[in-house]
Amino acid sequence: MNGNMLRSKTRWQQEQIDQDQIERLVAELDLHPIIARLVVQRGLAEQEEVKRFLSPSLTQLYDPFLLDGMATAVKRIRQAIEKKEKILIYGDYDADGVSSTSLLMKLFRSYEANVDYYIPNRFREGYGLNKEALQSAAKQGVQLIITVDTGISAVEEVKFANQLGLEIIITDHHEPPEEIPQALAVINPKKPNCPYPFKMLAGVGIAFKLATALLGRIPEEWLDLVALGTIADLVPLVDENRVIASFGLKRLNERKNIGLQALLEVSGIDGDVSAGHVGFSLGPRVNASGRLASAKAAVELLLTDEFAQAKSLAVQLDQMNRERQQLVERITQFALEQVEADPEKHQHVIVVAGHGWNSGVIGIVASRLVEKFYRPVIVFGIDPDTQMATGSARSIEGFHLHQALTACEEMLLKYGGHSMAAGMSISPEKISLFHQKIASLAQEWLTEEDYIPLTKVDGELKISEINVQFIEKLKVLEPYGIGNPTPHFVIRDTRIAQMKRMGVDRNHLRLQLTGDDHSIDAVAFRQAELAEEITERARVNILGQLQINEWNGRRSPQIILRDLAIPHIQIFDWRSNREKWNQIEKLKDTPCLFFCHQRTGSFAGLNTLLWSEVGTPHWTSLLKEVRYLAFVDPPYSMEMLRQVLEQTKRIERLYFLYGDTDFEDLLVKIPQRDDFKRLYQLLLRSSAIHLAKHLPILSEKLGLSKRTVSFMISVFEELDFIRKQRGNIILNKSPVKRPLHQSRLYQQQLAKEEVFQKLIYSSYRELCDHLFALIQVNWQNGGTEDGFQKTHQGYS
Repeated sequence: MNGNMLRSKTRWQQEQIDQDQIERLVAELDLHPIIARLVVQRGLAEQEEVKRFLSPSLTQLYDPFLLDGMATAVKRIRQAIEKKEKILIYGDYDADGVSSTSLLMKLFRSYEANVDYYIPNRFREGYGLNKEALQSAAKQGVQLIITVDTGISAVEEVKFANQLGLEIIITDHHEPPEEIPQALAVINPKKPNCPYPFKMLAGVGIAFKLATALLGRIPEEWLDLVALGTIADLVPLVDENRVIASFGLKRLNERKNIGLQALLEVSGIDGDVSAGHVGFSLGPRVNASGRLASAKAAVELLLTDEFAQAKSLAVQLDQMNRERQQLVERITQFALEQVEADPEKHQHVIVVAGHGWNSGVIGIVASRLVEKFYRPVIVFGIDPDTQMATGSARSIEGFHLHQALTACEEMLLKYGGHSMAAGMSISPEKISLFHQKIASLAQEWLTEEDYIPLTKVDGELKISEINVQFIEKLKVLEPYGIGNPTPHFVIRDTRIAQMKRMGVDRNHLRLQLTGDDHSIDAVAFRQAELAEEITERARVNILGQLQINEWNGRRSPQIILRDLAIPHIQIFDWRSNREKWNQIEKLKDTPCLFFCHQRTGSFAGLNTLLWSEVGTPHWTSLLKEVRYLAFVDPPYSMEMLRQVLEQTKRIERLYFLYGDTDFEDLLVKIPQRDDFKRLYQLLLRSSAIHLAKHLPILSEKLGLSKRTVSFMISVFEELDFIRKQRGNIILNKSPVKRPLHQSRLYQQQLAKEEVFQKLIYSSYRELCDHLFALIQVNWQNGGTEDGFQKTHQGYS
């Protein structure tokens, strides 16, 4: 019998690493073995590349003139600055586009150039260059347009600009199409034949290279802006991006940019700013203005030198972000209702749609649904004016969105994206057919296992190895992000010594873990429901990230819990004389089989088995699919329970729900052999005994209850020592000598008493011991040496 008391939410996958490589790096660079392992896992094996990774330096940045088109662009920009030509920075409305626009505005203002910026409205104009904006720019006398974070696909728009007499320099990092726009210069490291060695810069990274080339130096003073866009745009934090993020965060922590300083304040970030703060606090606030209205407020915040204006704009962005969060919550709720109303329809791919759903946030809603259901998700917002549906998609490993959309392109008006994220538009009446088609592709491409999320494990640790000094050493790997994720460690076979809910809404959980004579706290954010799934003192396998907790001047290590598994059957001791239906209610939607003496109306709809049905034909078929057993009533014998437990192959939990008062009238104290002898002698000496009339007298003389005496007389009758005639007890003159254990009644009562002692009146620990003794198999390592947990819940 085996199983997991609590299954992990994800598949834990630990890569096999060449141990020789790890040992070589430990020897050559004097690295901690865990850090050596982590860098090897990140694809770094040679001494020099490991040194570069662990010690980022601005000298590691590549020559910007290696970017094809850079020399042409710099020459033309210098000419425009000298001649005071009107220059327009054309940006995008996300954090990357906003930081790119702000960076180049600062650059050109430092030259006192005639410069302005333009970011299209997401709702009115959509993404990228558009002809109306270009026409407006030409009318205003703009001569040179420099795009940031956009433009690589704008073949027609650039052709139109050329006809208007505008010159265009494109700086972009998106995947280039087959046809490249005929601009004056196109700067994109992903462009075919571009010799630039690093292809994964963000849009702001390209703008930063342009600024470096124009200035002839690295503009360290604007690295905070470059880090903001780089981290928020989720590009891999490796190679140049790692240098940019490292030095950009240092600059950000100096709080020199007035706008970013104000944004940090409204975000409640007063300590060191990490990549996590940028990704989860600053980035969303910068993005919020472009998602709900215009990105102008975000650009102005990053450009202002006046603290009062910065504070006002930061508060505005913070408010917009709250509105964005509320909007996301509202649409997510509507989307969830659609999924839950027809789960079968969304089994392979989730496709939901709503009138008026804001196209600026549907991508976030799609991500939320992927987090909850872990399957590809497409969320459509139907525009009430145009009656067109704009969709945003997020995927899981193994389902390439762009390929899937290409297979459905005859239904789509337009689409674009990559393997994990995409956008599209469609006529609303075609959404249902599109859903069927894309779901059939998922059925072809994905296996059942693909629908279980995967977590990469970076290593295994013991609690005794985790201390403040070790966590400090790990900081050499920061900043974390895409391509360099925060390390996830597994701590196996640790015990939960204490568990308590925390937080204002009591929706977080703090666990105290012990092992190797050491202890450590683990915090599970927004996972308080785990408290119902775990009993204290369980043995658990923990997967989490390491963190230093600073409280009242004290620094201690802690684990941020991401997942956990309990690889042993757990006994939930809910024995109590209180009303048991509340407990049954908790289990009714679980894969549970309820054992009871009688099926009452209250059991309607529940999977039940009567104890009297154990041993009848086909009774074991009911056990095949269940993972939990709940004993609403105790068995008639320990042997009966043994039969049940022997048949269970996949059981994870056993629940004991009964109390003792229900069975008091069933319990007869088993009389001793001498008691039977004394009763028989009394019967021999008496000439006439009437059971009803003389039972109280017999009870008094023997010092036993009337129920016990009545039971003993029934045993004598079964063994043929006596017979009853019209209520009178008549002794058989020459009975055959037979031992008591030949009586079925006597055996039943012995079995019943054993059940009472072992399953009803036992302590939790005794209950576990009795169950283990009942069936000598390995039930996996649990809270006690024999595979069970040490404490109980609700035992009265």
